[in-house]
Amino acid sequence: MIMEEYVIEILTEEPSMEHFLKGILPKVLPDNYKVDVNCFIRTHRGKSDLKKSIPKKMRAYPKFGYPVKVLIIHDQDSNDCKSLKNELIELCGITTIPVVVRIACRELENWYLGQMSAIERVYPETKASSLVRKAKYRNPDLVHGADELNKMTKNFSKTQTAKEISQFIDINNNNSPSFNHTINTIKQLCNS
Repeated sequence: MIMEEYVIEILTEEPSMEHFLKGILPKVLPDNYKVDVNCFIRTHRGKSDLKKSIPKKMRAYPKFGYPVKVLIIHDQDSNDCKSLKNELIELCGITTIPVVVRIACRELENWYLGQMSAIERVYPETKASSLVRKAKYRNPDLVHGADELNKMTKNFSKTQTAKEISQFIDINNNNSPSFNHTINTIKQLCNS
């Protein structure tokens, strides 16, 4: 079956990113794209599983019979962002498949810190909206997101938060630069 538009393949390192994206993508994708129809999230069992999978997937995509674009999303954690991005690009090998790598600085949870009101909706006890003016949250990509959320509430759960918070994230009002870069990348992949 030949498709006129590209299929988007999003490769993630863990289920929490998949849960988050499933809630965010309907807000981002144009009308001609739907999750699990022509935009797929391929989750992996951690960083090493993702890295092992990339070369295999990049060899398989040209055989799909329809055009594919790939977005790889990986947490920065304690890595050097540029080195990590280059490593992931190298794993793709020489390919004609359009590939973009985006690094979540430092981790997915930093994207939540970019919108304190969303955190407060999921965890009202945090009173997170009152923290928005604190200097350390002005650029939420500079702190360790999961650690900060663990300090705010004893109820923090990576998976549950990823499932719940996406409904409260305003894709046009987030202070995380890496979140905004990723959202813009998804829009560009769908529209180019």
